[in-house]
Amino acid sequence: MSLLATYLQDIRVQYPSNLDRDELRRTNTGLLNAVIEMTDAPNSIVSPDLITKAESSQARNLDIPVMTKGAVTISNARSCTITGSQSESDLYRVVWKTVSANILMVPSQYEKNEIKYLFDLQKKMADLVEAFMVEMENDLDTAFDANKSQVYGSPIVGTKYTLAGSALQVTPANLDFFFNDLDPINFADDFNAPTIRVIANHVVMSTVNKYINQGQSNSANTMFQYFNKNFTYSNRISNGVGKLATGYFMPDGSVGLLTRVDVDSRMNHVATDGTEWREETIPGMPFPVGIQYKSKCDDQSALEASGLGHLTSTLVEQYQISFDFAIVVPFNTDLATKPSSIRKFEFIP
Repeated sequence: MSLLATYLQDIRVQYPSNLDRDELRRTNTGLLNAVIEMTDAPNSIVSPDLITKAESSQARNLDIPVMTKGAVTISNARSCTITGSQSESDLYRVVWKTVSANILMVPSQYEKNEIKYLFDLQKKMADLVEAFMVEMENDLDTAFDANKSQVYGSPIVGTKYTLAGSALQVTPANLDFFFNDLDPINFADDFNAPTIRVIANHVVMSTVNKYINQGQSNSANTMFQYFNKNFTYSNRISNGVGKLATGYFMPDGSVGLLTRVDVDSRMNHVATDGTEWREETIPGMPFPVGIQYKSKCDDQSALEASGLGHLTSTLVEQYQISFDFAIVVPFNTDLATKPSSIRKFEFIP
């Protein structure tokens, strides 16, 4: 007989060990963050009344009254016959998208486990939040591209920067002072907000960091062009074929985001079978979500882990997190002929 079999035991470090730091890293959601900030901007296209009505608009259409710009005829003579064009109005209908994701928890599997219940729940919530935000960013990128300006009033566009696919093409020769040209380009189309939002992918970050630090002590001061620009970055803004970087610029407040939760969550319903609905703000989400919670007895002995065959009748907790969101873009009666405040640019070789 010998005690050797029990002498050398595995040594385990207490969790969290930080070894999975990179595995659990989170993405930057600068695109979504910028739109949320623009929604709350003083000159936002989203009004407080719209935000309030959106929260309780489930099962009903949500329409925003808008008006088209009128045409005025200037005459060189007075007349007793007075005529004039009539104003035109329209209704902008908000389009909603529902997103939901589930979390399943089996409390008994944590009893003799170095991974504890609360930590695993927080980790699953963080995974879910990141997935939601990436989904929203992908839709925002699509909305930006679909509503980008196709026409420009400034001769800077077409001479200094060619237009391809309704995007300004920025060559290396024009890179030094490109962001200085955003102001006159916007000014030519009467977009005069004092702050310009620039939302781009990571390659633009290199250019901005380089030129924003070229101040008065340098032979060429390029820093001046960045004072009224607000930069955010996202990996959801993808490059087209042969492009080095892609981004958008627009007056602050040009795009808005509306969110709402389901009626049951807003009313905190509780069903006789134990199902509960709540409206909550979970860590990492910048707005409330709806949570449906239920628990039941279930057979979880087939879980992909050894030693859990005894869980043939165990407690199972189920969470469903959901919300609706809508992207609000500026009203434009004809993108083919009227400038949009959303402008796209691309860095090319």
